[in-house]
Amino acid sequence: MESYNGYIKRLSSKVAARLNDIEAIYNFELGSEFEVAMCHLLTDLLPEKYGVCRGFVVSEDGDTAGDDLIIFDKMSFPLLRGSQVNHFAIKQQVPIEAVYAYIECKHSINDKPVLEKAVSQVREVKKLLLKRAPNLNYQFERDGPVYNGKARDWPRPFPEYKNQPFCAVFSKSYGGFTLPQIDIDEHNPDLMVLGTDTLLTQKVNLGPDGIKSALFYDKYYWSSLKEDEVKDHAYGVGIVTLLHAIGWMELLPIEWGAILNDAYWSNLLGKA
Repeated sequence: MESYNGYIKRLSSKVAARLNDIEAIYNFELGSEFEVAMCHLLTDLLPEKYGVCRGFVVSEDGDTAGDDLIIFDKMSFPLLRGSQVNHFAIKQQVPIEAVYAYIECKHSINDKPVLEKAVSQVREVKKLLLKRAPNLNYQFERDGPVYNGKARDWPRPFPEYKNQPFCAVFSKSYGGFTLPQIDIDEHNPDLMVLGTDTLLTQKVNLGPDGIKSALFYDKYYWSSLKEDEVKDHAYGVGIVTLLHAIGWMELLPIEWGAILNDAYWSNLLGKA
């Protein structure tokens, strides 16, 4: 029996229909148009607490990374934009403390260089996001889950930090070329959705219970990203994975005090 009356199947159909509707407006001739379409789609699907925009993640000292889709805490960070009309066309700067997820959007991934560039861009974003103050997950199993009384090295159910960023690659189409082995890297994407049929995730060895995909990429594990074929359901599985990840996360408050101190200090220096 399919969970919740086939929720993933129904969601996949809804996503495909919604993208087709948006494609009639934007044509998807450029990657930026697909980014805008994904912003509209996720704004429709995600709970109200999550904001969606295009732009860059930025640290307190001004370092930036990424320029695609960001899911952020709308309750703690107000976007600076001039108008609600077509605001997805404007690139925003979102503090790393307010970011739940970053998605690198590609209209098509039809060869190895495009795939590798997408992975590289995600790594740079995750690297910057991990500079934020950690919110420790006190249930983290550093030695791996225990099986038959022994700790195993397969991926942990959840990561070391409750504010571990979730980073992904979403592509509207995939050329079907043979996917290269993706190097093991602690900043790898947690998820890659390539068109309607293909997913890449890190695999979890569950001992006698088999193998499934990890929710977050586990830097302590030896496995890289592996391919799964999920005919017509890749977007549904991908979005449910995204919902699962960001629903578990707990971000720390933004350090507004540091911003105020900087403003007052700059004002004093100006007067001096």
